[in-house]
Amino acid sequence: MPSDPNDDHLLVRREGAVASVVINRPEQRNAISFAMWSRLPAIFAEIDEDDGVRVVLLTGAGDRAFSAGADVKDFERTRSTPAQAREYGERVEAACAALGALSKPTIAVVRGYCLGGGLELAVCADLRVGARDARLGLPAARRGIAVSHAHVARLLAVAGRSTATYLLLSGREIPAADALAAGLLNSVHAPEDLDGYVAELAAAIAVLSPVSHRLHKGVLRDLAAFGPAANVPADRLGLPETAASSEDFREGVRSFLERREPDFPGR
Repeated sequence: MPSDPNDDHLLVRREGAVASVVINRPEQRNAISFAMWSRLPAIFAEIDEDDGVRVVLLTGAGDRAFSAGADVKDFERTRSTPAQAREYGERVEAACAALGALSKPTIAVVRGYCLGGGLELAVCADLRVGARDARLGLPAARRGIAVSHAHVARLLAVAGRSTATYLLLSGREIPAADALAAGLLNSVHAPEDLDGYVAELAAAIAVLSPVSHRLHKGVLRDLAAFGPAANVPADRLGLPETAASSEDFREGVRSFLERREPDFPGR
């Protein structure tokens, strides 16, 4: 993994089949620097290549924030001209796209503030689970920033036009209950119960078939890219059928007939 003087600002932890990527700047409410955006794609790629990892968690250190967004202190140095803004946007997009492209199920664990670039990143996870004290928002208009088409498209797909428009034009934060109702969060829990719920959910996902997960994520991406199934290229439509030739399929059938829990090899 690339060497960087701020390596400790992004931590990767492993517990069994679950890998956690921790945004580790609690004193700055886990603001994401230009260097951190730049490192995230390599981190996600390395995790994706590890066959032992079956679920990926993305979280922020401490209990004040998942991430308050991009580090504004960087902006005069990294984002003060159109050319710099373009490069900065490309780094953010690369990080978000790398998270979205992971073949393994991903869960963003949201405590406290989840704003701006932090929300853009969280939206790229498959699932978002929050504490009741979570606050989500896109305050770009407070800083004279415009959110890209790619990020707005993802937000629309997750939360719909009404919520996306409100967040962009008001610059306001919404509480966890409203985020749950809008679909930005999949579930909300008391802060003291969040870690336990996430551990249980991750464990439940990890014992399921990695082949099924990879194919289902591919189907979801295809429908997001092409629209209705009738528009999906024929070679992509046939991918779910390839599960029938996998070892996971054989193990799933065998374990059912033998009345035991399956032990999926992920192939």
